Formats: sequence, C-alpha cells, structure tokens
Amino acid sequence: MKRTILISLLFVACSSPAQTYMNIQKADGTNVEYKVADIDSVWFQDIEECDIENAKAREFLDNTDYSADTAYVESNVLNYWKTSKGDRPAPVTIKWEGTAAKLLMSTVADFSEQTDAQRMAAPAEIAVTESPQEIYNLVPGVKYYYKVLDANSNVIKAGCVRPVGPLRMIKISSFTNVRDMGGWNIVGGGHMAYGRLYRGAKISSSISTDAKNVFLKDLNISLDLDLRGSKDSEKEEKYIIKEADYIRYPVIKNLGRGEGDTQELYQQAIRTVIQYLSQGKNVYFHCAGGADRTGTLAFLIEALVGVTESDMSKDYELTTFDSSNKRARNFRATEDETHILYETITHLRKFGDPKKESIQELAVKWATTRHSDTVDPLTMDEINLLRQHLVVK
Repeated sequence: MKRTILISLLFVACSSPAQTYMNIQKADGTNVEYKVADIDSVWFQDIEECDIENAKAREFLDNTDYSADTAYVESNVLNYWKTSKGDRPAPVTIKWEGTAAKLLMSTVADFSEQTDAQRMAAPAEIAVTESPQEIYNLVPGVKYYYKVLDANSNVIKAGCVRPVGPLRMIKISSFTNVRDMGGWNIVGGGHMAYGRLYRGAKISSSISTDAKNVFLKDLNISLDLDLRGSKDSEKEEKYIIKEADYIRYPVIKNLGRGEGDTQELYQQAIRTVIQYLSQGKNVYFHCAGGADRTGTLAFLIEALVGVTESDMSKDYELTTFDSSNKRARNFRATEDETHILYETITHLRKFGDPKKESIQELAVKWATTRHSDTVDPLTMDEINLLRQHLVVK
C-alpha cells in the first residue's frame, strides 16, 4: 500500500525572534506545526509514503500483543508465516516515463555530499534504463530525495519518498533472516535506533560482491560478531568480509541450558557491541541460522535497553518468517530439545522476583552479576551507554 501526503502552506507566525513556525495542512485536512528550519525544499511537491514491510509480517505484528501473557503460553506467529521469502521486505518503487540513464538518491535535499550517517543506506547513484526501479533497505521514516536523469543529465523526474512501517527487514541476495534491530518500542517511550545493530544468519565464504556491498556500503558494518561454537560445521567460515573486524564468541548452548562459560560469553558479546557502538561503528551479529544464539543475544540487548516484553517476543518469533526456523514463544523445553526463549526467560527469573520485577530489571541483574572469576560483569555505566546509543526518544 502506498500513501501520498500533499502539503500546502497555510500561514507563518513568529513566536520569538529566534524561532519561526509554520502550519502545514495535509491532504486529510489535519494541520501539523513545524519549525521552518526543519522544512526542506519539498514544500510544494508530493511526499510519497511507501510501505516497506512484508505484508504477512505486518499482519502478525499488527494483530499480536503478548503484554498480558507473562506465562508464555500464547503464540500467534504460526498463523502468519509464509513458506518462501517470508522474511523479505517490500521495495520502494520509483516510476517514470521515458528512457533514463541513472537515478540519483540522497537524504539531503540539495544532493550535496553526505556523511555515512546522513546517507542512511540511500544508494547515491543507480544505473537504470526503463521504469520502474525497485529499491530495498531504506530506513523507515527517512525522506529520500531522488532525480531520474537521461543520458544528457536532463531531469526526467524528481521527487521524494519516505519508507513507512517500523519493521526493517534487510534484503541481501542468498541471505535469510536478516533485519535491523531498530524500531522496537521502549518502555516509557521512544524506540530502538535504526542503522546501528543488525541480526542475522552466518556470512558464508560464497558471499557475492553485491551482497558484500550491502553489508559494507548500505549497512556500513564494521564488525562481524560470530556466536557460532567450535563444534559448528561452519566453523572454518569466518573472517569473510576482510574490510570489517571479526570477533567470535563460541556459544555452545543457549543461556538457560548453557555449558561452560556461556553466560560470560554473552556478557562479553554485549560489552563488545557497546564498545563498537561507542566508536560510531555498526555491528552485525549472527550464529548459523540467526535463530537461537542470535535470538538470545538480541533478547538480552533489547531487555537491557528497555524494549517492551511483548515486542521482544515478536522479534524472536519473526525468525519463523525465513521458513527454515520455526520459533514460537510458547515452545516448551524438553529433555531432548532446546527451546530458547522459554529457557532464557526461566533463567533470567532466577536473578530476582519475577512477580515484582520486570524482565528488563531481571536482565540488568543478570548482566551485572559475576558468573566467573575470569570475566567482569557489565556495569550500569556500560548498560546506560548501550541505552544512549540504541534508544531514540
């Protein structure tokens, strides 16, 4: 579904010499007040809003609320998953008439040179010919300006698109179950930041150049954080993207059924994430399929920054949409089979009173507990730093 917002100038009023405000009327008749400094050169053109969320995943998220189910007996995800490419986002589609030579995109209205932060995964230039052009991996809520040029650099069409929908699944050829951790709601207000932390499946040595460019250029990944244990069959596939750092924390089991130094490895992984984020660097973390060990680390990070418990469950269950790893929050652990989320919840509840303390508070207690003599626990300063880099108010 695509929506177009038409904006028209109503009036300008000055509240002080330092600040000017403007009322903008949308097509539905409602008014929105903006600072003039925040309004750019698209005042009088259409801003096309494009849903980039997978339709089935969107239905699952819209129709699922686990807030009241702290016993983890309910799950809704198997009612919505698809059998193929269910983890693929929808594209932003740009159409034009005539023969084009290239498409320019920018998050800056005057198309000046952008920093990595401003670029926000906008491809600077795409070679095109016939309409339409599908574009993936744009960031929800960001305005992307574009120009379609012919062979003589004449502008065939110019406009502005804004991807909508908080879930940001990432499309990379031959990869499944990759997504930005941004967009999830925070208890007390705000959401997780986009474009800093990504979760997914292993990076194979057969990765294509195009796929590698998505990691390095679109997502700006600086660290490949590998959670695979030494017993994994893919253990030799490491340090594939030479331009990024590679660190491996070999987790054997999940948190609740851990062996050896499992808890310390998760603490070290979180500390490493904090260190890279503090340097302005983006992180991609994974295990083999991006379901269990990856899901555990994602759950712990989300709990520490204050994501709602319902949303943490939904993020865990979204792995189901890649069709190869069904994961439901109400799966119960048996003697022969590990079900990660329930065991993680059960383990975290050992660190306090689950009747009085939230899962977020219990996760903080787990993170700040010393589990061995060899690894220092996380400090509250580190946890607050993690929140500073990942929470957008």
